Amino acid sequence: MTTTRGPGDGAGPRRAPFRSPAVRTFRLFAAGQVVSVAGTWMMVTAQDWLVLSLTGDSGAALGVVTALQFSPLLLFTLYGGRLADRHDKRLLLTLATRASGFLAPALAVLVLTGSVQLWHLYCFAPALGTVNAVEVPARMAFVSEMVGPDLLPDASAVSAAYFNTTCVVGPALAGPLITAVGAGPAMPRNAVSCLAAVTALRLMRPGELLRTTAPERGARVIDGLRHVRGRPDPFVPLALVAVVGLFGFTFPFTLPLLAKSVFPSGATTFGLLTTAFAAGSLLAGRTRRLLNSHRPQTAPGRARPQPRKAAP
Repeated sequence: MTTTRGPGDGAGPRRAPFRSPAVRTFRLFAAGQVVSVAGTWMMVTAQDWLVLSLTGDSGAALGVVTALQFSPLLLFTLYGGRLADRHDKRLLLTLATRASGFLAPALAVLVLTGSVQLWHLYCFAPALGTVNAVEVPARMAFVSEMVGPDLLPDASAVSAAYFNTTCVVGPALAGPLITAVGAGPAMPRNAVSCLAAVTALRLMRPGELLRTTAPERGARVIDGLRHVRGRPDPFVPLALVAVVGLFGFTFPFTLPLLAKSVFPSGATTFGLLTTAFAAGSLLAGRTRRLLNSHRPQTAPGRARPQPRKAAP
């Protein structure tokens, strides 16, 4: 005899994981991002190796380039989010990706002609960081327009999965390429990868996007900061992320130095170190998802069972 669970009989049927790729727009977006982000990681790997090659393994120079690249994210991401709130996110992503695709071959020309100097990298790094300050908030907000609020957690998990996957693939490809032909030929591949992301964005049908109305024009960045400050629920995780990012995310600076100075080796080792770091993140995310999928769910409207108290 077949029995059917009612709302109060416990957890309902499990939903299939990764339902968001069934949405056409998100499927196009993810495919373009896989190629684009892999190319970006190849570019970053080549850039860091180039800094060490130009400066005789100077950690100070690598630290300056890294700081210049990430400072715009710290200073301008809030304003990038404001742009994403008020303008077409797909258009913003297209423009930002095209700008990134222009910067990569421009630096590659300098490298391939032998005229690159350290100050060129000091200019390139903040330019790329500024582009990312617009691209990152627009990309994160655009996900909800593609899949809607119901599939947003699923789409976020898929986005984290493909991002960590490209972190594995990009450096793994860049390391042997840099060893074989140098840092210059690895850079134009970022421009080609950006073309894949732009093509995916332009293939989307605007009518399939779940666009929201723009907020009122009077809202400012400072208003958002005051809102966060007055609510403990978002403030605590933001503070936690800030501390972890400040003291824990030093790998863009330490891994190249480990590969070139501590373990005197080539760019292939640097690529493999970065690949191993990203592979750990990918494995951790997969393990967490498996654990969550096997955790018993509490049915709506049903109280969570309380532990029994021990008899005196």
